[in-house]
Amino acid sequence: MKRLLAFAAVAALALTGCASQDPLEANKAQGGTVVVGSADFAESELLMEIYAEALRSTGTDVQTRPRIGAREFYVNAVKGGELTLVPEYTGNLLAYLDKQAAGTEAQEVYNQLKGKLPPELELLDQSPAEDSDVLAVTAATAATGVRSMTDLGPRCGEFVLGAPAEWKSRWEARIGEVYGCKFKEIRSVEAGTVTVDALTGNQVQVANLFTTSSQIQQNNLVKLDDPKNMFPAQNVVPLVHKSTLKPEQVAVLNKVSAALTTDELTDLNRQLEVDKANPADVAKSFVASAGI
Repeated sequence: MKRLLAFAAVAALALTGCASQDPLEANKAQGGTVVVGSADFAESELLMEIYAEALRSTGTDVQTRPRIGAREFYVNAVKGGELTLVPEYTGNLLAYLDKQAAGTEAQEVYNQLKGKLPPELELLDQSPAEDSDVLAVTAATAATGVRSMTDLGPRCGEFVLGAPAEWKSRWEARIGEVYGCKFKEIRSVEAGTVTVDALTGNQVQVANLFTTSSQIQQNNLVKLDDPKNMFPAQNVVPLVHKSTLKPEQVAVLNKVSAALTTDELTDLNRQLEVDKANPADVAKSFVASAGI
């Protein structure tokens, strides 16, 4: 989810250049236009479209600003009022605001996050849908008795882990503390398809993936349970410029959050990744199916 800062800076400049005055003040003059943005990856853009479609069902005039860039840019855009809201992930946003935060469970992370927000920002209801780190193995490895990180711990020395480059510095010591795990090797692998190919090709035997990746089901991979919550919760949540939404707008976004599950989000991602569907079309279908 890291993005090139140069690209993000250009995107941020383009965003701020869309108007010569404060966008929220301009929106008020235009009858309350809501501006929904997204980070620079497909799932975030999809969530943006879902929020936008749900808001339109209330008669709201909505503009979308997809693919803005890295977290520091879009959070500041919401804080400054250039955006009304963006989809966020609780654990990553908490870590961005407080690098010392120790919460891992969903409600704990959400509560800590609310306490760390700048006064210009607020959260709506978090969704049960999560897109968090997960360790995965092939069905063959799982059949040997590795179905959780507790099972994995004493056997880590048998396996090579494939993960993004930053995984080693962030999680190697922690997985040792929590699960007694020391991998045979931690191999830096590009996230996504490259990691999955390395796992199914037995170049690595354990892979760090994300819970909403459609490739997990496609390749019959097994997600390892994390009973000690080493990886923090990453629930989807709308991050909003404070006091800019009307009660009916808040209500419909909270309804979206309640309807969205991890399995549902995984299937929506599959439609994007496998079926090559348009995010706006996928969003319309989801909102209609949720009865919004």
